[in-house]
Amino acid sequence: MKKILLVAHALLLAGCLTTSPDTSAWNMVKDVNSQAAYEDFIRRYPDSGYVEDAREMIEDAKMDRIMKASTVAECVQTIKTNPEPEIAATVADLAFKAARSETSVEPLYDFLFYFKTHSGAPEIRERLEEIEFKGASEDASPLAMEYFLLRYPESRFAGEGRKLLSQKSYKQVKAWKSQYGFKAFLLKFPESSYAAEVRGLILPAQVQPGTSNGRERLADVIEQSPWLKRYACALSLSASIREKSGDVDRSRRQLYEIEKGGASGTLPECCSAATLVVKPGVGGDVNEVLMMMEKTEERRRELANIWEVYRQRDDMARTAAETSSKVADDLEAAELSEEVLGSGPLGALDIGREKGSMSARKAFERFKLAGKSIEKNRDDIKRLLIEMDSLYRPLKLYLTSCLIAGGKP
Repeated sequence: MKKILLVAHALLLAGCLTTSPDTSAWNMVKDVNSQAAYEDFIRRYPDSGYVEDAREMIEDAKMDRIMKASTVAECVQTIKTNPEPEIAATVADLAFKAARSETSVEPLYDFLFYFKTHSGAPEIRERLEEIEFKGASEDASPLAMEYFLLRYPESRFAGEGRKLLSQKSYKQVKAWKSQYGFKAFLLKFPESSYAAEVRGLILPAQVQPGTSNGRERLADVIEQSPWLKRYACALSLSASIREKSGDVDRSRRQLYEIEKGGASGTLPECCSAATLVVKPGVGGDVNEVLMMMEKTEERRRELANIWEVYRQRDDMARTAAETSSKVADDLEAAELSEEVLGSGPLGALDIGREKGSMSARKAFERFKLAGKSIEKNRDDIKRLLIEMDSLYRPLKLYLTSCLIAGGKP
């Protein structure tokens, strides 16, 4: 029996000795079964007969990973890192499947950017339009619906959207109770069911003859006003969408980013020539509005600076009050120990002098009073800022109601 075991051991040892290094390595790599292990095998044994098998396993692993993509973002990342034409169609199909179930806007814009030639692109455009219209409809501000109509000037929802925009704008100008808000509404919605009511709210004294000064001043104001530059860009992009010039999907996305503030710093290069002009026969008091806006903006900046000063003072008062309170508590504890022990770190108590804890407590009360005074001043500044905003917003609406795009992207 012992002899048989020795022979078996010898045969097994002989088999191991006759196995080639690449075969042994290949067997171990198959056990690990990872892309990194197969790539390492190819690097170490480039002439091995198992190299083709390793390459096939790498491709299989890559496809398995690709097929697991379940979001548009994952598909976009795949197409960025694996741009091989042979997998592009598969990735596009996966992206389309994911886009059909997306409920947010950005992934759908990404699909139309990276997979615009896919046969499902028209369906995704319709889905994007539906989602954006729903979001704009639910937004209390008219701005969201206004930008939706800029992105989709010929939308199947355009009629309903314009009606909703009229309703939201009516509520807004009624809340403002501003003559310029009322006039802006009539410029935007002359056929609205609310037009007669709003027209009756306009005072005759507010109507002024047209002047040329507004047109001369407008170019300078636009140059100094980032929000007017964005508005000019938005109108120009909308015009290009209406005319179906250039990449419509890209223009829509740029408009979306302008609305959300993404382009607040740098506008798309295509808008470098975009500008604004006064509508023919409209805006007789544009010059007055521009001057009022300039004064209002200046006052808003002054109030904002004062607000910041009071904010800093409030922080200082709060810190001082907290510190004084802590010092008073600490001193009270020390003074109590002094009374109990008779002597200690503070030295003998001097009955004829005010205790440190009492001084600290008085300081705390003074800082509390200072804080209340600062808080009242901040409330006054806040009220003034709100008043300035209620003046500025109708002026802004009226001005934009008088303007049209003067250049195309």
